[in-house]
Amino acid sequence: MGIPVPSSAVLNARNRRTTADAARVVRWEWFIKNVSDKVSLTMTRRLTMATQYLLTKVTQNISRPVTKGVGPRGGRIVLDRSLPGEYPKADSTQLLKTVFSDIKQLGGGNVEGFIGTPLDYGLILETRLNRSFLVRTLNEERAKITKLLTGPIT
Repeated sequence: MGIPVPSSAVLNARNRRTTADAARVVRWEWFIKNVSDKVSLTMTRRLTMATQYLLTKVTQNISRPVTKGVGPRGGRIVLDRSLPGEYPKADSTQLLKTVFSDIKQLGGGNVEGFIGTPLDYGLILETRLNRSFLVRTLNEERAKITKLLTGPIT
């Protein structure tokens, strides 16, 4: 007795299944690439929204003006500046005008969002004068930003 040879019908059926399996693998790879691209695009949009939201909150927090009045010699003087621990109050509005946001594509689908100011004065307020406005706003809005970045995709 030898090994039974499958009939031509069985061989044809095996061939069809093998061909169909190969086509499924190709479609599956396309599907994964498609989903990956959509997730990357969605995360970029989410990060853009979160960064813009934080920028809006920062500018709101530093837009309170200082109180000005008339000095003893008749000139305008600042009567009420921000105190340590408070958001800086706007005197010249230069800080308010220079706060920016930026989104950078890092490659590999990674994205970073930045908020800052090019003014040295902003760094001094943030780190030396205890009038943090960038980090403080981020900490206060952390829950909302986390929700924007990780919430359900609709």
